[in-house]
Amino acid sequence: MLANLNEPTFAAFNDVDLGIATIDAPGKMLRRAREAMGASLADVSLHTRIAERHLESIELGYYSEIAASIYAVGFARTYARYVGLPEDVIADAVRADYLKTPKQPFRS
Repeated sequence: MLANLNEPTFAAFNDVDLGIATIDAPGKMLRRAREAMGASLADVSLHTRIAERHLESIELGYYSEIAASIYAVGFARTYARYVGLPEDVIADAVRADYLKTPKQPFRS
């Protein structure tokens, strides 16, 4: 499912070119929306209570850095809510990407 950039969720960004294409990776969409807000990863971390390292992993598509898909999807959903992107679209895209990511042993 692709994001409809005309949905009311994007009303705050009317007349602002976010540089987001619906074919972009979910992490890239999140990063661009965050940058359009003028927020840093530290700002997002503070408001969402998600560790910066996890937010950065999602932005870069490094899902193997996150212990399980449920965490990656949940973190991405929360991040999307904070930056005003459609949560379900981002969550579905992260879930699909996570399944394609080669798994590595978890390191703490």
